[in-house]
Amino acid sequence: MGKPTIYKSGFHTRNMVKKGFFFILGLMLCFSLVCHAQTGRLKTLQEKLRTAKHDTDRVNTYYSLSRYYWNKNADTALFMAEKSLVLAQKNHFDKGIALAYLTKGVSLVSKGRLPEALECLFQSLRMSEKLGLIGLSQNVFNNIGIVYADMEDYNNALFYYKKAYNIALQHNYPTFNELVNIGEVFKYKNHADSTIAYNQKALKIAQAAKDTFGIIVTYYNIGENYIALKNYQLAQNYLNKALPLAVKMNDDEGITYCHSAFALVYYHTGKYKKSLEYAQMALKENKKIGINEISKQVYNVLYLIHLKLGNYKEALQIRNLEVALKDSLSGVEKTRAITKIQSGYGLEKQQQQINLLKKSAIIKQEELKNTELKRNLITAVALFLLVLALLLVKNFVDKKKLIKQLEEQNRDISNKNQHLEELILVRNRIFSIIAHDLRGPVHSISGMMDMLKTESMDEEEKEYFIEKASQSLNVTANLLDNLLYWARSQMDGMQVNTIAFDIQQVIQQNIALIEARATEKSIRVFKEEGKDSQMVLADQAMIDIVIRNLVENAVKFLKAGNSVSIATEEKEDKLIVSIKDDGQGISLEAQSKIFNKYTSYSSFGTAQEKGSGLGLLLCKELVEKNHGNIWFESKPDEGTTFFFTIPLKKTSDLAVMTTSY
Repeated sequence: MGKPTIYKSGFHTRNMVKKGFFFILGLMLCFSLVCHAQTGRLKTLQEKLRTAKHDTDRVNTYYSLSRYYWNKNADTALFMAEKSLVLAQKNHFDKGIALAYLTKGVSLVSKGRLPEALECLFQSLRMSEKLGLIGLSQNVFNNIGIVYADMEDYNNALFYYKKAYNIALQHNYPTFNELVNIGEVFKYKNHADSTIAYNQKALKIAQAAKDTFGIIVTYYNIGENYIALKNYQLAQNYLNKALPLAVKMNDDEGITYCHSAFALVYYHTGKYKKSLEYAQMALKENKKIGINEISKQVYNVLYLIHLKLGNYKEALQIRNLEVALKDSLSGVEKTRAITKIQSGYGLEKQQQQINLLKKSAIIKQEELKNTELKRNLITAVALFLLVLALLLVKNFVDKKKLIKQLEEQNRDISNKNQHLEELILVRNRIFSIIAHDLRGPVHSISGMMDMLKTESMDEEEKEYFIEKASQSLNVTANLLDNLLYWARSQMDGMQVNTIAFDIQQVIQQNIALIEARATEKSIRVFKEEGKDSQMVLADQAMIDIVIRNLVENAVKFLKAGNSVSIATEEKEDKLIVSIKDDGQGISLEAQSKIFNKYTSYSSFGTAQEKGSGLGLLLCKELVEKNHGNIWFESKPDEGTTFFFTIPLKKTSDLAVMTTSY
């Protein structure tokens, strides 16, 4: 969890009391002055924004505000960057666009949204290269390297760090950032000694420049690498140097990094309660700045501490949070998106070189033509006019044929592309669910099985973990059923076995199945008063899956004391089935993504149940295959109702009929 130099930040100490009352008093005074300076800087920028007369001035001020919040609040930094970008694009202010993309990319890195961050950084790089902004290109190369380091692609990270370093050497720019970041790559390649050497060089540069933030970064990085070398005394010495400087500079991010590192040091030295104290402080502080890498490190330390202290339930909860965060930081979809972004930039560079070669060839050709025309002007003009006339006549006839052929080919290609895109969508959706939604529960079950092998665990704890493992297996089994059913419907089609059956029996069976889980969450599931028997014409297995998914989905997002009711209503030749809950409702943003097969939407339930977004999509497929419709009504904090229709059985209907799709 090294500290890269996207921007400069600092770190904090717990040994201040030993320095004496007057040292503390002086430190408090410095801290107050720094806070005052920071507040003054913010007020200055806010006043500058208020009094700006030109849009370009507002663009630059929004950019400065975004940089101000980089190591304070990633959400605010991102908001200011987007304001700067929109205004710059509106005014065609190219330099402002390049800077806005840079600060937006840096903000997205802090939030762990790496593919989006990389897209912004490459956009900034394109603009900086177009405008000849060498210093900005160096900065962007550094940050692109940081994204690849976060993705654990250290070869690409080193490649971009060295590009930034070469620019710095060629133009006599400071090399502090590049030395620190190259050192971080060697750390992840398990060469902690090399990392310390690079940071020592960077430290000398920072000290010569009186760069306090740079000094903090190098002190922290050296201390962290001594942890990797198991030299905990030296690690603590350097962290104790970094921490008071971080407090003095009011560096929230730095303080959080240091608390996380101290938690690791105290864990390795057997001081588990002190380690727990520092880890909890770091986790609490990180809620304000929102850096996912810090959360991942702290979760790992907390998991190890709780195992050592015998707190197995807490250890399992922390482990699940760590696994979920790791999945979000290094998922298959992110890797694919980043590869696509990088390839796009590489192709653009190749195309630029090809265009330059073409221009050169065209210029030479034109020179030869001009020479020939000077020699044979009259003859050439006559021949040209004659050939041109013949070509125009022939061209007119051939073009009509060609246009017709192209139209037919385009229609055929368009149909094939559409079919191919749908197959790719299905494949990617399946891979995504396997990579994210199946792997997490399997890891969780594996962790619980390892804990059950622990001899020190009593019977009550074993029963608790066995029950949790059983619940997780049930959820995973249901997900697999849905996944296989949906994949078969998309790839090969499926047969709909339409029969007459009693929908009320299917409803009662599903209430009985979900009752135990609902009772565990103190949720009531019931059928509203109505007919005891209603015959419908549909595939019973498919409708059973629809009702089960909708009821389980409602229970997943309800809290204790909420309820789910199931009702039916006959309308003409259709039966309307409704599943209503009085829970938190669905946000307006999420409502547009539900039932859309081109987007993926899922969220955690009230008991941290992980969804895949596949259940509702499967419900839509199955209802429509049975000649019905599905929709929902929802308001935030007022609950949600899902409706679907299926045909009612008439006395003249056949009892059984089979339809293929």
